[in-house]
Formats: sequence, C-alpha cells, structure tokens
Amino acid sequence: MKKVELDIANIHTVRALHVYLAYKLNLSTYYGGNLDALYDALGDVAEPTNLAPASDEMAAYLPRLTRVLEDAAAENRNVELTR
Repeated sequence: MKKVELDIANIHTVRALHVYLAYKLNLSTYYGGNLDALYDALGDVAEPTNLAPASDEMAAYLPRLTRVLEDAAAENRNVELTR
C-alpha cells in the first residue's frame, strides 16, 4: 500500500495547500485546485493509498478537507484514511 503523509504545518493558504496536495498525490496537471477537484482526483486513485492528514493547521479549512478525504475513501476502496 502506498502511504502519503500530508504535513501541512507550514502551509498557510488554501492555494498553497492545493499545490502541495497536487505534488504529494501526483495529481494531473489539470487538477483544479479546489475540494471538488480533489474529490474527483481521489476517485481516480488506482492503487491502494493510505492518506494521513495533519489535523491541527488551518482550522477553518481542515474539516472540509477531512470530509473530502473521508468521502473519497468511502467511495473508492483504493483510498484509505488514517487519523
């Protein structure tokens, strides 16, 4: 299983977060850089992948990000979420 640790402690903007996610998750160049695009991209994950997001930064945004990760893991058996 591929494990991707998402350390966002030094990321302070939503744009920077999506640039980081695109890099860490090796998303396509047409990734839209928003939560809907992230959900769609995670739906296309073709190999078992464990995502371990940090949960103490960007408090207003992380619950929404976490929800997208949870929903994607629920929809795609190749995506697993660890807390």
